[in-house]
Formats: sequence, C-alpha cells, structure tokens
Amino acid sequence: MHTIPEPIAAFHEAVNAADGAAAAALAVSDVEVGGPRGAARGVDLLRGWVERSGIRLTPLAAHHGAGGAVVVTQHATWPGDETVHEIATLFRLSPEQRLTAVIRYDTPAQALAAAGVPVSR
Repeated sequence: MHTIPEPIAAFHEAVNAADGAAAAALAVSDVEVGGPRGAARGVDLLRGWVERSGIRLTPLAAHHGAGGAVVVTQHATWPGDETVHEIATLFRLSPEQRLTAVIRYDTPAQALAAAGVPVSR
C-alpha cells in the first residue's frame, strides 16, 4: 500500500463536497471518465458527474500499477442506499500531476487487474 497522491486526495475531497469546479481543476481537458455504464472523455463530463452523483468516497488504500496508474480502494455510499460498498477507482496522472483518467470499478480486484497490479492471494 502506498500514500494517496495529492491530486487524488484532493479529488476525493471535491467529490465529497460535490464541488465539480474543484474536481475539474485537477484534470486535463480530455480526462477519461468511466464506470460500470461505460466511459467517455471531457472535463465537463467529470464536473457534471461530481455535481450530480451524490456519491461519498472514503479512500482506504492506494496501489501503484503499470504506467503510473494508481488504484484507490474506497468505501462508497450513494443517496438512498445506506449500504457501504467496497469499490475501487483507477486513476491516471499526467507528468504535471493532473488527472487524465478516473475510472470506477465495482470491485477492487477489477480495478487492480485493469491497472496491472498483482493481486496477492
């Protein structure tokens, strides 16, 4: 497990505050945004998702993968669902430490595999 890089920690703060502008300021203009329903690109898409989703994310651990990928395992809750879900998000950062990808997975194993992180058994 590694420390969560600052831009990713700041992203979690922005999401939990539903602050789309703060989240957008952390990303490149063509950031990849994805989840179980598919993926698309664009900082406006990211901004809108952060403002509308209502998701609350508690980061648990960071795992560094191939090509600078960082998988953060998280506890997540959504409006209307009291269950705490364990999910993971795959982040990619540019050399300037801006988000180039934010892709949510339903399970940590899925995200770790996508990032090329070996999963211990």
